[in-house]
Amino acid sequence: MENILKAALIGCGDYLRWEIEKLNSSKQLKVELTFDTDKSKAEKRANQLNAKAVYNIEEIFNHIEIDVILIFTPPFARLEYFEKAAKAKKNIITTKPLANNLQDATKLLNIVQDSGIKCAVFYGRTGNHSVEKMKQIFEQGDIGNLAFYKEDWFHHYPQWNNWATDRTQNGGPFMDAMIHNLNKARYLIDSPIKKLFYSSENFSQHLNCNDTEFLKVTFENGASTQLFITWAADLEVFSLEGNEREHYGISHYITNQGWYVKEISEDGKNYIQAKKNSEIKKWMVVESDLTPYDAFAKAVQNNLNVEPDISMAWEDIHILDAACLNS
Repeated sequence: MENILKAALIGCGDYLRWEIEKLNSSKQLKVELTFDTDKSKAEKRANQLNAKAVYNIEEIFNHIEIDVILIFTPPFARLEYFEKAAKAKKNIITTKPLANNLQDATKLLNIVQDSGIKCAVFYGRTGNHSVEKMKQIFEQGDIGNLAFYKEDWFHHYPQWNNWATDRTQNGGPFMDAMIHNLNKARYLIDSPIKKLFYSSENFSQHLNCNDTEFLKVTFENGASTQLFITWAADLEVFSLEGNEREHYGISHYITNQGWYVKEISEDGKNYIQAKKNSEIKKWMVVESDLTPYDAFAKAVQNNLNVEPDISMAWEDIHILDAACLNS
């Protein structure tokens, strides 16, 4: 039987709202320690995870039984923690974006590769069974390969911290959020990039970054993705304590055989549907009890690649950096 990996959590902010249930239901990874510069946050998450809050971060790196460190801090604050985790030979799970700029992302990549530890970077597609089902469908070829993927996001700019809208700390709206879908596009299309087109504008806000960004990626296999995000509209903000805001997301998937693909729900079950003329095909999305934390633990225990790994996360930032430089 595989051992349960013991983990420590650094950074106990709003992101944990989406992760607590998955962490508590994980069968192969258990959070033992929590740390945050705000002690009340560390204590809150410790109570939710049946863990222990620590107030000296060195306890985490010096704890001989800790196998994995969850670094859920803002991107600009990770370098020191990566260095200490690597030195202590502790594997890492972190979140998108890997860093707020290419230079820092490269430092984090080198730290991980030089130390030999494993590092996964969680995106919106992480643990998303609908995305995995689409990947399987496109690879089987029954409706062709994904040829065009378009995503438009409209929501209010983040207001619940003092760094999300600062380009020097978070990288702007695309780096903050739409990078989820750049990663998904690359995963689903699975082809080298041929050409990039990027635009950045400001329509209504007065932030330390432009409020609207667009990226078009053309792949060598002829596929393309168009990714648009704007913070320009003053949509409703439901809470200033966390990421609760009005959001409009529009997704389009079209294959090279002309099928229009989308995610649907019927009778409480999720499906991938493809439509061409009047013909409709559907595939049920089978949910799994395996959490992303279980998948990471299995990869560590069996010396397999973690997914998405830090190299792919670095590539996402490299792509965006190259697009900005060429715009």
